[in-house]
Amino acid sequence: MTDIISSRNNKLIIETAKLKDKKYRDLQGLYCFEGRKLFEEALQSEITLKTVFVTEKYQKSHFTPLDSIKCPIYTVTDTVYEKLSLDKAPDGIFCIAEKNKAETKNQGTCFILCSVRDPGNLGTCIRSAKAFGIDTLILFDCADEYNQKVIRASMGAFFRQNITHTKDILSTVSQLYAEGYSVFPSALSKNSITLNNVSINKKTVFIVGNEGHGIPKEVIDACKGTSVIIPMIGDTESLNASVAASVLMWEISKTLQ
Repeated sequence: MTDIISSRNNKLIIETAKLKDKKYRDLQGLYCFEGRKLFEEALQSEITLKTVFVTEKYQKSHFTPLDSIKCPIYTVTDTVYEKLSLDKAPDGIFCIAEKNKAETKNQGTCFILCSVRDPGNLGTCIRSAKAFGIDTLILFDCADEYNQKVIRASMGAFFRQNITHTKDILSTVSQLYAEGYSVFPSALSKNSITLNNVSINKKTVFIVGNEGHGIPKEVIDACKGTSVIIPMIGDTESLNASVAASVLMWEISKTLQ
């Protein structure tokens, strides 16, 4: 433990604050998150921590001991911590970690998110994917999963969920069909069928699209023109993207039990 950092203009604090920017995260190969729960989840998931910042209050707490962490630990004043934190009521622990999650090829149960841009929605989808046994979560044109808000919304599932990326969703859909999967976009179209009428198995893949614009027509067409809708009671027009994804993931999970 080093001397207390009391200046918001400290070089290390300035560099750490830059990690809120995706371009800087990509450049440095680092990302950040905060809070006792995420810190403990990271330790259990063997995430490589590079630096940890704690407030004096956290240091004196009876939370997870810090003496076993094999990285520099800095104590900072509350004012300095505020420069790093996004939380309104922070626990007082802020972590920097390496972006060393290895991508694997699509395997097992798969699910596709297409242009899900809201960090909270993406984080919730990651949490649901882990909870409902989705082996591979495929992202196309989505928010950066290393965004602090995404990691926080995932409640630690981010550290353990297999996530892959595609720059060509049409090719990915084609490849999934070639591997024996059936792909259903969640969208209202003239060829839509209700979720109750889909024969779901371990090789059923659903796509959930952008919060405002849904799924592009060319993607729906690539899925052999058949889309699925979640039946709802009442006059609600649509579901939140993360809610829709969670419902569909739960349906897939039934085949795994």
